[in-house]
Order: sequence, then structure tokens, then C-alpha cells
Amino acid sequence: MQFRRFRIKNYRSLIDSGWNDLASDNITGIIGQNESGKTSILEALYSFYTGKINEDILRSDLSLPAVYCAFETNTERISRLLKGKIIPIRVIESIEETGLVILGREWDNEKNSHLIFGDDKLTAHFQEQINEKQEFERKTEEDILRIIEGANKAGEELQYALNEKINEERHLSALEVKKVKIQKSFDRSPDKENNKRLEKFIAELDQSKKRLEEKTRSYDSQLDQATGLAEKAKYANWCLDSVIDYKNKKKIFEDSLAELKMVKTQYENITGILKKRRFRSRLNILEGRYADKLENLEKARIQESDRKAIVAKIFNGMDPGEAEELVKKENKRKVAYYNDRELAEEIFKNIPVFEMFEDFSSLLPNRIDIDDIFASSSHVEGYKAAQNFLTIANLDESFFEVSDNRILKQKIEKLNSEITLNFQDYWQQNLDNKNKIQINFELEHYDNRHPDKMGKPYLEFWIKDNLERLYPKQRSRGVRWFISFYLELKASAIKHKGKSRVFLIDEPGLSLHARAQEDVLNVFEDIKEDIQIIYTTHSPHLINISKLYRLLAVQRFLKDDMKSGTVIFNARSLNEASIDTLSPIYTLMGTKFNDNQLIHKKNNLILEDTVTYYYLKTIFDLIDFKKEIFFLPATDVYNVPALVNLLIGWKLDFVVLLDDDDCGNQIFNDIKLHIFHNNENLAAKKILKITDKSGIEDLFSTIDFKNFILHKRVGITESNVEYIENKNLSRNILASNFVLHVQNNNVKLEDFDEETRENIRILIYNLESLLE
Repeated sequence: MQFRRFRIKNYRSLIDSGWNDLASDNITGIIGQNESGKTSILEALYSFYTGKINEDILRSDLSLPAVYCAFETNTERISRLLKGKIIPIRVIESIEETGLVILGREWDNEKNSHLIFGDDKLTAHFQEQINEKQEFERKTEEDILRIIEGANKAGEELQYALNEKINEERHLSALEVKKVKIQKSFDRSPDKENNKRLEKFIAELDQSKKRLEEKTRSYDSQLDQATGLAEKAKYANWCLDSVIDYKNKKKIFEDSLAELKMVKTQYENITGILKKRRFRSRLNILEGRYADKLENLEKARIQESDRKAIVAKIFNGMDPGEAEELVKKENKRKVAYYNDRELAEEIFKNIPVFEMFEDFSSLLPNRIDIDDIFASSSHVEGYKAAQNFLTIANLDESFFEVSDNRILKQKIEKLNSEITLNFQDYWQQNLDNKNKIQINFELEHYDNRHPDKMGKPYLEFWIKDNLERLYPKQRSRGVRWFISFYLELKASAIKHKGKSRVFLIDEPGLSLHARAQEDVLNVFEDIKEDIQIIYTTHSPHLINISKLYRLLAVQRFLKDDMKSGTVIFNARSLNEASIDTLSPIYTLMGTKFNDNQLIHKKNNLILEDTVTYYYLKTIFDLIDFKKEIFFLPATDVYNVPALVNLLIGWKLDFVVLLDDDDCGNQIFNDIKLHIFHNNENLAAKKILKITDKSGIEDLFSTIDFKNFILHKRVGITESNVEYIENKNLSRNILASNFVLHVQNNNVKLEDFDEETRENIRILIYNLESLLE
């Protein structure tokens, strides 16, 4: 999967970079002044891959960093990669629509990170599902507590009703006994007074019976209610047990994680191979315990989630057995689908490997302690270059524990010969350099001149040629850089065999002379088919003036204010960048002018932008054009007059090609007025408009535009240029894809339809009439 776009948020000066396209031919350069944020872009991309960040990248407003990367793919490829589960339809639709899969990495306050899947729409969709699930579980917990509380209260009220009923029964029973006595008294003396007493007592007895009936009905009703609540409470307590269990296991897991982090930090700070190995066994035990705790936590989480789902259905009146079966079926359906985290993690396994190459850690040192190499001591200069060397030599810690010094020296001598031979092949093929450069390393031990390290092993590196044997730092910066870059290339190929790679290179060839810097760019050209290059530079010699589409320009939002955020300009918006930011381009143009590499005495064709250049250059490669022509693309149509003035000042011949749109007509009139004093005839000899075409893309028929540029079967009712604008498509990407399609598919002029060929014929005819 090709890395195509990125977006960086809250990473040092990068508040929100927006989406930025990378060059389609695998080489992207980032230019800008010091402190503009160039290196931060590379480090953010590397953090995306490794998941690691340092304290110093966090912004003062405490906003958390996030990095998003888009990779070119299609649904067929994704389906092959993601076997065993169903891909959500929204994911398929997104990939089909964009041809991209987007992964993001977000960090929390503890600098821990997690991967997410999708663009803003998909992320919002997945987040909505997560929010719904969290809301459901929160509400279920509330219902559980409410039902348990309700059941307890109902039990108390039922007990009270039962007591009331029992008391009334006892009262009625006592009245019945008393009635018998009063009846006997009345029978013995049936006078008026006893009759009144009897009637009053019978009325009281009837009232007691009524009260008992009411209390019995109340008790029976509350009994039914309490019984129902008690049944629900049974399941609520069953669920509550799992909630408590999950919280307890989460606490245990967090304690285990904290301990593991602490011990890992201690391990990283330990020096000494044997001591490190002993400490490693303790670390292995803790990692095993951590894995067990994580597994237990996940089981508890699943149990809690399942029980909440079951009791929610029971609370809504479903039979417990049916609820349990239904949740099992729902889980089977859920397991069959990827969620966003699973998608992100699975796809991440198949993205290119990101490697960071920067001078401090990646340039070969003179000397380095063995302990620092295997401890990956990032504060030690050249540690990564030494690691690369040992990777190529296939050496690990055990090699340096061999006690027999003679055997060690023999092995080292043999390895030196093998590595030297491999490097000489690279040196000659890529740089056409015939010098017999040799790379040697030696194993030494500190003596009593270094009492704090006495007896400890270190490596010493040498670079030899036909004349002398010198430390790496004693050789030219160029030789040292190319050797170190070779080590990075070879070690990366060994470690990541079969995987595509992205090299993030900070200021390649810094301090090299101009020719050596151009050699660096040539190396990038040689390896771009296998390795994608993203590099930062100040140097004009690391820019190809004919391929400005490769550039991203970086500067602060407020000039000279290092606290303001970073802004990124792509090839389409380079003209908006400051003169200081674009100084490498301007410097290079001046160099090319002086060297006659770019502009010639005649037949210079000034174009509106690099997009026009790539279409025209590709078209002219397909035709038999009789005259020599030299294309000179401006960075924007509004920069065309500046180039015209420049060529006039240098007394160089030129022709200007403009689109027949508002901007093109404005520039035409501007040049006619200020250069040719409003003389239509003079202007017509130097300026050609592509008649009735709002942009170079309108040279193509609608059918050819879809087949050779869009590579899509879509309905287009407007002009090609209007379609691009309405769909907010990248002209730069479309042009690059057109060039690569023509080159890779051996496209010929005859492959275009009659309308396109006729438009090209008219343009060529008109140009020929203006060129010498």
C-alpha cells in the first residue's frame, strides 16, 4: 500500500496541518527555514508508525497529538488482507469512493496511543456507535442500581405490609374472642344497654374485617411486585458482580502496567550485557504477568458487557433464557464484523515500514560502546548506524561473548571483507565512483586510561581507501553520509524483507558540497521504485526544478513568530509561501540560469504551472516535434510576468502559453500592456492562448479524460476543468498519475480519440508558428 497523504494535529508547532498529498513518484521534499516545523513533520510520521512520543512534542495548551496517514488501496486488496471477518459496508464505500484507507494514531495524557480507522466521516460513525454502546451500558448500570434499590425498598415495604396484616389479624382475632363474651352477657341480660354495646362491637368487628381485607389485598399486590423485582434484582446483582469484578481487574491491570513501565525504564538505563541479560529475565516474568492480567481484564470486560445486554432484555420483559440465547446470537454477529480498532490494527500490519534517518544517530561513529549499541542509547551519537552495521554483519550480543580472541579477530576480518565488497558494488552502481572504499570495524576493550569503563568492550570503525585508513569523522562528510545511508538501506532490507518502506530523512547530506548533494538526489531517484523518500532540506541542490510537484513548503503562520503554528503549502499553493521559505527554489533557478541547465537562448516556453508542464512534456514525448523546445513552468499563473521580465532582462527568447480563462486573459492583458505597450500584434507573437480551453486538462476529450487521467467511469456533463474544481480533485495528483500511466502502459498518441488528437494538433501547429 502506497503512502499518499498525511494530517498532523497538536504535534509541536503543527496545530492542524490539514491533509497534505505526497508526490506520486515516491520522492517528496519538505523545504522551509529553521524552526519552521520541517523536522516535526518527519518525527510525527515516525511517531505514527512507532506509537512513541516525547514530552517535548506536547503543546503548552495540553492538546493531545494525533497523526493520520492515508494509503492507496482498493476493496479487493483489503478483502484479501482482512480474511475471516466481514468488513463493514461503510468501510467498503469509503475505499471505493477515495481509493484510500486512512489510519490514525491518537495519544492520551499518559502518552499511550491507540490506532483508529477511517476518515472524519468514518471515525464519526464508529465513534457514534461507541457512544451509543457506552450510553447503553451507562443506562443499564443505572437500571441495575435502581432495580436493586427498588427491590430492597419493596422488600422493606412488603415486610411492613405483612406486619400490618398480621397485627390486624391478631386484632380481629382478639375482637372475635371479645364478641363471644359480649354475646353471652347480652344473652343473660338482653337489655337496651347491652344491645347497644353488642351493636357497637359488631360494627367495630366489621371494620376490622374490612381493614384486614384491604391490608391483605395490599400485601398480595406488594408481594407480586416484590417478587417481580426480586427476580430482576437477582439478575441485577448477578450483573453487578461482573461490573465490580471488571473494575477490580482493571485496577490490578493498571498496577501491573505501571510496574512494567517502571521496570522497562530501569532496563533501558542499565549498561553491561550480562547485567542487562539478568534483568531481562525479570522483565520477561513481568511481561508474562502483564499478558495474563490483560487477558483476565478482557474476559471480565466481555462478561460485564454480555451480562449488561442480558439483564437489559430481562428488564424489558424478556424471558431470561431467551435473553441469554439472543445475546449469544448477537455476539456471533458482532464477532463476524471488524470494529474500528480491529480494522486499524489489522491494516496497520500491512502498511509500509517507516524508517527515520537523521545525522546524529544514523551517521557512522568513530567509536561506540557495545552496551550502548544493544541498549539503543538514543543519546549516544551513531548508535543506529552501529546497529545497522551489526544487522548487516548478522551479529548479536552472543558474538561478543566469545572468549577466544584469535577466533574473534578471524571472524571480524572475514566480515569486514564481505561488507566492503557489498558496499563497493553499491558505491559504483549508484555513484559511479571507482574508489576502492573499505569499511572495517574492530573490537577493543577499555584499558586503565578509562577506569570507569576498564575492561568493557567497544567497537571502532575505520574507512579505508587506496591511500589511508581514517576514522569516519576524518573522511569527507559525503563519504561518511553515503556509507551510513548504505548501512541503513541494507539493514532495513534485512529487517523488513519483502515489505515496502518509507524513509524519513532529515536534512540529507547536511554540510555536503553541491555535487555531493546532487549525488544524494540521484541516489533517491535510483531507489524510489522500492523505497518512498520523504526528506527535509534547505539546499537548492536537493530540489529538482522540473519536479516542483514533489515539494511541500513549511513556514510559521506569523513570520518571525516561533510560537505561532506551522502552515504547509503544497505544489499548487507554493506561490502563497514567503520568499524566505521558497529561497532554495529561487536560488536553484538562478543557478540553473547561469549553468544554462534550464533556460536556453531561444524557444523557452513559459507555462502557467507545473501541472501544465507535466501534461505538455508527456504529450511532446509522444509526438515527433521538429523544433527544440524548453519548458519553463511558473509556480502560478500570476508569476508568469516575473519570468517574462527575467528573460527579457537576460535577452533570452521566449513564448508564453496561457489558458483561455479569466486568470489567463488577465495575465495576457497585463503582459500586453506592460511589456508590449498594449500592442496586440507584438503580444500575439509572444503569447499563445489555448483557445476555448480553461485549462490544459480541456485538451482531452471527456472520454480520454476519464480513461487516461481519472481512471473512473463517471458521468461528466461539464468541462474537464470544471469537473476537477467541482469535485475538489488535486490537479497535481491527476497530472502525476497521467504521466505515470502513459509511461507504464506505453501509451501512444494513436491511443487518444480523434477529438483529443485534433486539439493537440491545433496547439502544436500554433506553437510551431511562434517558435524559431
